[in-house]
Amino acid sequence: MAGVRLDVEINDERVKRALGELIERGRDAQAAFKAIGEDLDRAHRDRFDQQVSPDGQPWAPLSDAYREHKPRRKDEILVLNGHLRDTLRYDAGPDYLEFGTDRVYGAMMHFGGTQADFPHLWGDIPARPWLGLSEDDEAQAVRTLLDYLEQPLS
Repeated sequence: MAGVRLDVEINDERVKRALGELIERGRDAQAAFKAIGEDLDRAHRDRFDQQVSPDGQPWAPLSDAYREHKPRRKDEILVLNGHLRDTLRYDAGPDYLEFGTDRVYGAMMHFGGTQADFPHLWGDIPARPWLGLSEDDEAQAVRTLLDYLEQPLS
């Protein structure tokens, strides 16, 4: 993904041991990672609707200047056509899950930027963290992995 993606390391020792056991037995966790990818997609879409970061903080408001020039959805932050929200994707493999967007501007919307650093901007963009795991997202991911790992190994 050329835009921005999420890299998370699970530090739950029980999960790490079970994943290691799966690998030793020649089995992967792709099905669990797909389920987690679906959960993350749903959670991020919900946060877009609520206009909050993964930690529940409201996004920085739009500037008055931008609101005046914005052609539609003048009260929605990070939404003009819905492309950023609608380009969330995940890729699940036997030992990985990548989640994010391929839109380069996704990183700018997440981290922010200044016109001094990016002269093509017509103004500064405040950071509006939109990509990441909430505590609930992380707990659900661990539950999904543990549920999957408790299934009999074939």
